[in-house]
Amino acid sequence: MKFAYYPGCSARSTCAELNEATHLVASKLGLDLVTLESATCTGARELRAVDPVGFYALNVRILALAEQLGAPLMTVCNTCTLNLLDADDAFRGDEELARQVNLRLAEEGLSYRGNTRISHFLWVLHEDIGEARLRELIVKPLTGMSVGAFYGCHITRPPARYGYVDSRNNTALERMSEILGCQPIDYSGRNECCGFHTAAHDEQVAIKLTGKHILAAKDAGASAMVTPCPLCHTVLDGFQREIARDVGRPLDMPILHLPQLVGLALGLSPAALRIDRHMVPAPLLSAPAGKKRFFRLFPAS
Repeated sequence: MKFAYYPGCSARSTCAELNEATHLVASKLGLDLVTLESATCTGARELRAVDPVGFYALNVRILALAEQLGAPLMTVCNTCTLNLLDADDAFRGDEELARQVNLRLAEEGLSYRGNTRISHFLWVLHEDIGEARLRELIVKPLTGMSVGAFYGCHITRPPARYGYVDSRNNTALERMSEILGCQPIDYSGRNECCGFHTAAHDEQVAIKLTGKHILAAKDAGASAMVTPCPLCHTVLDGFQREIARDVGRPLDMPILHLPQLVGLALGLSPAALRIDRHMVPAPLLSAPAGKKRFFRLFPAS
């Protein structure tokens, strides 16, 4: 299966391990990813308020590059996914906007006709690979690993953008965890905001917001958390030391990117998946309280 692959900014910079893991896992899954090397950032939401046509042109250009390849577009970032879905919807629904956007794209010989299907890696797993094929490919079931899914908000809201996911009852990550052999952990806050977009203005807001989510997952028995968004990962993992100080207790909660969790079950090593690049170490992921099984991520030292 061929996809135009859009890693976005974070997966090629602050969360470079996500991009590496995605390529490794895609190869195992039989996905042919064609990276859109010249694709730029989808832009901050603030750009949309200042220059709407510029915002839409930035995003539609990415869709046009995928359309030129004749392949659906795959993303690995919630915010990128939402921006692209918004831009595609606006382009299809507003002829004048579409005309203005294509005028800008014409400057580099591009145009968009509205034919690109946008899919996040999470949806590709469920819709394009499918449960049956995934089960065939698993060589190391993650038995004994208890995982709290953290969706974040941009992959579920607004609901009108997501026909695949019901934002009031997310189950895609939990279903994926079960397929991989994990025990999914239910907890409050799994589909709430991580606070990333407030961090630049007030870091403390993000720390307090995300602290509640990690504590809830930990208290419910999660030995790790998994997220489909690098921005969420940045706060959950990168800010965890500050979060622990704020809540007054150790957290030590490993945060995995979705492709890393899948990759472990497909037999890829933690080193290959660059889990060692995370701020929070993940030497031992245990089963929930009362269970005696353990999933060791790294060899005992």
